[in-house]
Amino acid sequence: MTQKLLDLCGLGKDRLHLYWVSSAEAQRFADIATQVTESVRAMGKFDPSEFDLELEAAMQTLDGETLRWIVGKQVKLTRTGDVYGRKWVPEKLESILDAVLEKEYYKNLICGAIKQGHVSVREISSRIGVDLQKISYLLTDMEKTGMVVFKEMVDRKPVFAVL
Repeated sequence: MTQKLLDLCGLGKDRLHLYWVSSAEAQRFADIATQVTESVRAMGKFDPSEFDLELEAAMQTLDGETLRWIVGKQVKLTRTGDVYGRKWVPEKLESILDAVLEKEYYKNLICGAIKQGHVSVREISSRIGVDLQKISYLLTDMEKTGMVVFKEMVDRKPVFAVL
């Protein structure tokens, strides 16, 4: 899930490496450390200031109730089942989790863009690089849940504000 979020942010999932290494596997640890170092070095220097909006949206997504709730239920749903006793297939649940992660991330990204002063659909799209239709769909959902509000029309364009 973290690698998916890093890809959504534009950082790339290859910046995160996870390995289980025993203290008895010194050579394996050294090999992995060398491999990771070479991989990260090949990607080049990372400047977090270039990704301020994206990193903030990622942090808000991880802190959000929706994602935490689903992740918290993941083991129960796949092992013992839902309230109806149906066990979920791990791959299907992971697919749903990925969709929720993406939706929550983009909603937080839109909020961040609005806070920066990008208040119309076109301005938001230009800032975050997401197509107009997706932004419009997400803004509608965000209005229903009280994240944003339609403020006014300026030059026949809707303008939004974060609540």
